Amino acid sequence: MGRPTGRVQGGPPPVHLYEGVPDDREEFWRGLRKVYGDVAPVYLEPGVPAWLLLSYEVNRQVMVDNHTYRCDRRYWHDLEHGIIPADSGVRAINEKRQSVLYVDGEEHQFLSTGLHEAFSALDQQRVLAQIQQVAEELVDDFCARGHADLIGEYARLLPLNVLGRLLGLGQAEVGELAVSMDKLWSGGSESPQGAAELKVLLTQLARNRRASPGDDLPSHLIAHGQSDTQVCDQLTLIIAGTNDLVTNTIGAALRRLLMDTWLASNHAGSQMLISETVNYVMLHSTPMEILVGRFPTRDVRLGHYSIQAGDCLVLGFSAANIDLLDRTPHAQTAFTRAHLTFGTGPHRCPRHGRDLGQAMAETALSTITSRLPDLRLAEPPEQHRWVPHVNVRALVDLPVRFTPIHPRSGPPRLEQMHSQRRDYREITSREPEPAPATTAWWRRLLPQQKE
Repeated sequence: MGRPTGRVQGGPPPVHLYEGVPDDREEFWRGLRKVYGDVAPVYLEPGVPAWLLLSYEVNRQVMVDNHTYRCDRRYWHDLEHGIIPADSGVRAINEKRQSVLYVDGEEHQFLSTGLHEAFSALDQQRVLAQIQQVAEELVDDFCARGHADLIGEYARLLPLNVLGRLLGLGQAEVGELAVSMDKLWSGGSESPQGAAELKVLLTQLARNRRASPGDDLPSHLIAHGQSDTQVCDQLTLIIAGTNDLVTNTIGAALRRLLMDTWLASNHAGSQMLISETVNYVMLHSTPMEILVGRFPTRDVRLGHYSIQAGDCLVLGFSAANIDLLDRTPHAQTAFTRAHLTFGTGPHRCPRHGRDLGQAMAETALSTITSRLPDLRLAEPPEQHRWVPHVNVRALVDLPVRFTPIHPRSGPPRLEQMHSQRRDYREITSREPEPAPATTAWWRRLLPQQKE
């Protein structure tokens, strides 16, 4: 790795996260924890070293201790000193930004208060009505066909359309936003371009709202005294965090309901509120699996490793939640909210952001299950494809069938997003891949998967 890593002599090699991970994520995270313990040395991309936190306790410890572990990217040695190149996808995602995820102390308090007041200023009943309207319109787009892809036609479109309305964006602007966000979070060569496009779009939005305020998030952030740059960066965080989290939660929840008889029967029999169904999925199918990160202000010891000040720590939400499940009696895991999906400590996901995401996921589930009560999978669960990126647990698509029904609100009104939104099906073929010439890297690490 680029700097001395404290790696145990003769220990297992660093994990190349950028090479992708297997579909069986639960066993993958469990296997890493068996091999490495609480922490694993990793590469985020070639030449970009980091430490991945695998246990519940170490993840929680790092999230809570904001004195030792900072969010400010200026504490990241390799980023601050130019070791990570300018065209790096990791750099594009993690450049210093003026949002609550990237700052500490008084600056964090100012930005956090601004977010709270901006969300509080919105008409909450209007927001809920907008979420319901978007869900109904999306179902109307495909309900007469008798079949649909609930990822590309529903889960991926709902949060962005809702966010577009909360930001005061038009349909075409929402499409541009979606494409740029996909580029940024791809983590590859397109990330810098996506970051630049988002900055232009959202900075111009801030300028427009400063000149002509409305009842929307950017206007309320400006009213709190935030600059155009701060508004741009705060909105980037809101869109990125909410969109991925909600999309993947809706997809995982629908899949679970359609294949998990225990969950489906409890849901249908009203033994589980819709909110508990969403909570169950966030624990068992964590939608955002890892996140950069925290940066120690001094040399520390975590797990088996000595970690230097300025190293990058990667939060392992999915590994932590699986560790929690493994250490908790089964009877206590069904409804627990001790999971770390929203983080914890000073940088825990803001309450209003959590509430918005929860409302979108719950409305999406309740709307489609009530409108299409005989919804069923169109292919066996073992054929479902997962996005290979390690940072999210996301389905590529979710084909379903149902009895066709008449739309409620006339012709489709959200067609433009279908043509503008990039689709993972463009890069993930259904044709079976040839057997690799060499054994996958994760199989070399995990004894139980040796061939």
